[in-house]
Amino acid sequence: MQAVPVRGKLGHASKSIKFLSPRARRLLSLLFLGGVFFFAFLSFSTHVRDPEASNSRSGKKGQVKAGSALRRALSSATDGVSTISAVHVEAGTSEPVPRKPVRLLLASHNRLFWYSVDDNTTQVLHEGEGVHYGVFPGDFDADGTLKSVWNVIRPHNWHPKTSEEHLVQLDADSGKELSRVRIKSRFTHDAVRRGDRVYVANTEGGEVQELQFPSMKKLRSMSLFTLRQHVNTLAPLDGGSVWVVLHNLGKSEAVKIDLAADPRPRVVAQVKGVGHKAHGLVAWGSSFVVLDSENGALSLVNPSTGEVKRHFKFPGEEDPPKFLKGLCVVDDVAYFGVNVWGSRDSRDSADNEAELAAVDLVSGELLWRRRVPTHGLLNIVAAPQLGEASTYRAMASAGGVAAAVGAGAGAGDAASGDAASSGVAGGVSVEDAAALGTATAKEVADSARQHRVAAERRDGRRREALAKHHAEARAGDAAGKGEGSAEEGAEGRRRHGHKQGHGGRGKKASLEELTASEGTSGSTSSGGSGGDEVVAAAAKRGVTTGIEDDGVKAATRKLIDMGYTPKTKGHWASGHPRLDLKLKDTPRAFEAGIQLPLTTVDITKLRDLVLNMPDDMWTPERQRRENAAVDGRKDNMAKFKPGVEALYMVFSDQSTEHVYRFPYYDYFKEAIEPILEKVVGKEDMDKVVRLQFARMKPGAEIKVHKDMGGYARFAHRIHLPIVTHPNVSFEVCPNEDGRKLGRRMSQAHSAAAEHDCVSIPMAEGMVFELNNRVSHLVLNKSNVKRVQMVVDVAEDPRSPRRLKPGTICNYEHAVMVCPQENTLPDY
Repeated sequence: MQAVPVRGKLGHASKSIKFLSPRARRLLSLLFLGGVFFFAFLSFSTHVRDPEASNSRSGKKGQVKAGSALRRALSSATDGVSTISAVHVEAGTSEPVPRKPVRLLLASHNRLFWYSVDDNTTQVLHEGEGVHYGVFPGDFDADGTLKSVWNVIRPHNWHPKTSEEHLVQLDADSGKELSRVRIKSRFTHDAVRRGDRVYVANTEGGEVQELQFPSMKKLRSMSLFTLRQHVNTLAPLDGGSVWVVLHNLGKSEAVKIDLAADPRPRVVAQVKGVGHKAHGLVAWGSSFVVLDSENGALSLVNPSTGEVKRHFKFPGEEDPPKFLKGLCVVDDVAYFGVNVWGSRDSRDSADNEAELAAVDLVSGELLWRRRVPTHGLLNIVAAPQLGEASTYRAMASAGGVAAAVGAGAGAGDAASGDAASSGVAGGVSVEDAAALGTATAKEVADSARQHRVAAERRDGRRREALAKHHAEARAGDAAGKGEGSAEEGAEGRRRHGHKQGHGGRGKKASLEELTASEGTSGSTSSGGSGGDEVVAAAAKRGVTTGIEDDGVKAATRKLIDMGYTPKTKGHWASGHPRLDLKLKDTPRAFEAGIQLPLTTVDITKLRDLVLNMPDDMWTPERQRRENAAVDGRKDNMAKFKPGVEALYMVFSDQSTEHVYRFPYYDYFKEAIEPILEKVVGKEDMDKVVRLQFARMKPGAEIKVHKDMGGYARFAHRIHLPIVTHPNVSFEVCPNEDGRKLGRRMSQAHSAAAEHDCVSIPMAEGMVFELNNRVSHLVLNKSNVKRVQMVVDVAEDPRSPRRLKPGTICNYEHAVMVCPQENTLPDY
């Protein structure tokens, strides 16, 4: 039989197949040709180079398209979530380093947690204490593994329970607190590290603070901005300067501070219009990546020319509106937070879950957008395990600073081989890179080499540990101990922290551990919680209550018999004790005790100065000209303190954090400071948050009241009578407070309490601490103008600012707002 050739549409078969029908032979021929084309396509696609590995200047746009297509082709689905498989190229080479899994550290208004991009799992390090902001690495072990991270924790803006802000060091794996340092900053929005320096954005103070790492000792404060400019992002891109994003509550700008300028640091460069209410600044190639937050966009900023290009924007308007915050670039992918606009009281809600978005910076395309369990606004996106610069420089998932592709030639253009060989990624000269602070080839190569060596050493040890683990597991199986192991269970919990546990401390544990760590120590010396027994015993024996006066001892003994023993905790630098502030800051504030007699002082000089000063210095009119004034408090004064005149020397808002020294302080300084040094000690002088004279006219009455503001909760109230009379009565009324809270009084207590109020003798020169959270009143039945010095002292230092004569401040919603141009740093 003659063979019949099998003919296909694309040609003839080279071989005859005798046993198939003509139709079957045609079908087989088509399948064969299709297979040939398929394998040819695969062979071609494996040789397509990502634009990051390009060494040619030609065909850049085509390379970008091919690179973007490859990124999409390499995207894989894990648990239904698309992830990116990018490539990192080391400087000066065209050899791609395989992308490592990306792990990000996210800081929100409620928690600090690890987020794995590849498997969409989380591990909480810390939560429930407040707002989390700046993130940077602490220690690495010899293998280059991150051991600890530093994070700013500050109070929530809405009805804060404390005013303290801290830099907290946490174990990078377990979340255990390793150390804590209080920082003199308010509304901190960023903290970043470069080498042995840490820079902090003191937003309320308009400052950039420079700290020593790792001690966190403040080296200097650079007060270059205002509260309205709203410092929110810091980028120390080289050793001599820091770039700063100024939110400006509107049109934002980026400015460069020259740290070495003579005689003091100053702004030497400015780029306007980087966005609207902008956040974030990451150096990528020769450009800065900045979030145009309110417009839901991402911009590329050329710091040399000031040119700003919109690189990505979410399409259309969203309901509810969104804004962007938190930025980190890894393997040329920008990761940033997408938040819902909301009121301040909702920003820390557990129901407020933000989103995390990923944008390919080479193509400008959105790769994915996911909801993440932030339990509040997402503030910071970081990758501290890759290096200290993860919030202000583009990083590589393999470790270290990335050799980013062509931001220098404009969006979408790839870096050329010439650019790489010239020393800088992105087509920027070494000189330009030095000026901009972007990474040089040497920095990239050194960083990558260090991480590669560390990774090889780490992988070797992991292989040894894994082999040992498998050997132990096999031995365990042989012994019938089952398949699971404690190590596997622990590793599983680490991998799936959001499903199986937090891996860190919750709010309750945090507070308990903090209390345990503080023990009974004060800020200057320890005072045992047993101090109340000491005071009680001393009073009942009739000895040393701080003031050797029979009337004072009798009043102290009476209050103790009524069940109001002073509970002390800690001492001032002078050695005098102080009431337990934590007990005072509770609904049952009377349990801290009512009053604590401290000492007597010589007031001769101060009394003469007060009696001989011009009388109109007490008037609001003269004080508004020569001293300073606080508007917005007249209603409170008129309601509870009619007939009382006030003269302020130091004043603060209710949080006690915004402290201002008034011009009249200098008038009384030489007479007052020796007294304050004797009462609290020279070392604690910087803890004074309020200092005033109160002059009470004859026949006037301060009505029964108790102080409820933050100054009563966060500070100790100290009284010193300067001019008084036996017919002036100062009375405390704790029983009324106790009855309202259901306090049961023993028969002995009831017998001791003839009346609800107890009169406390206050002679001139006697110094008392008063629990002003307990109801009290004052009656002036004499014919003299009674003058009392009232001092509020916190347990931690403050940084007061001086006010110029004639400054008028406003007291709005318990916050003291003074014109920025009228405030000066303290002496």
